[in-house]
Amino acid sequence: MKVAVIGSGSFGIALTHLLVKNNNDVKIWSYTEEEKNLINNEHKCKYLNNYLINKKVICSNDYNEVINDTDYIVLVSPSNTIRNICRNIKNIITCQEIIIASKGIENDKLMSDIVKEELNKDVSIISGPSHAEQIVKDVLTFVEYSGNKNINKLFETKEFKMIYNEDSIGMQIGGVLKNLVSLSVGIAEGLNYESNTISYIITEGLNEIKEIGLKMGAKESTFYGLSGLGDLITTSFSDDSRNKRAGKLIANGMSLDEIDTIEGLNNLKSVKVIINKYNIDCKLINSLYNIIYNDKDVKSLLSFCE
Repeated sequence: MKVAVIGSGSFGIALTHLLVKNNNDVKIWSYTEEEKNLINNEHKCKYLNNYLINKKVICSNDYNEVINDTDYIVLVSPSNTIRNICRNIKNIITCQEIIIASKGIENDKLMSDIVKEELNKDVSIISGPSHAEQIVKDVLTFVEYSGNKNINKLFETKEFKMIYNEDSIGMQIGGVLKNLVSLSVGIAEGLNYESNTISYIITEGLNEIKEIGLKMGAKESTFYGLSGLGDLITTSFSDDSRNKRAGKLIANGMSLDEIDTIEGLNNLKSVKVIINKYNIDCKLINSLYNIIYNDKDVKSLLSFCE
């Protein structure tokens, strides 16, 4: 198959790794000239040390060049760029199927809602515990997917397994909210809390994820599966987690301007909109929001327990 990957970050490159292993023809769209040249000339990813991209893969900053004559489009850019990307490609796409691997939310709209609004297309979703650094090393990985049941043939290898879940809403919510819990875990570790405390944060976080998901129409069982609890565990405990690392930096006094943009910070305001809309009691997420946007002391993270 011919596949356009929109996004040249670490996860876009990880999915490209899988696509190429399955003999698909892949072109990548990148926002920056720097990353395009790095991929085309040195076959490297800015965010994945020591990994060499297959020389057959071509990167371009031109949507037309990447998308024309393809069968699938994989959206894997930061979630806050998805709507604008959809508007930019609207007049280019024809009958391609859309696959979303970006994890994010815009106010109270999921990524699938945005694609539906902008492109009038249904989508498939990929979500689950899958750090790019491990995928490109062919570490055994299990994820979930929804939508077209045949897209697993594009990505699945003996080391990368895909399990079907029809609950695309729950999968997307789990993928977004686990980042907020991971941020909280990072802050807690930066404050020198240990596993007893971290376990409480993860448990409370999972409960809040579930409550939000149920209000938005998800199935409860999804939050105990790979795109819920599975992704939450990986993001909270792995040193590959950018959200967890960001939380540690925040705990150590670094300002948001000094921290690379991450999905957890991108989506915190939108999650707050949902909490307020449905009047959900989310003590941990509200505490995190107050630290990030209301200048509360990081030490107040668990003050709701007092």
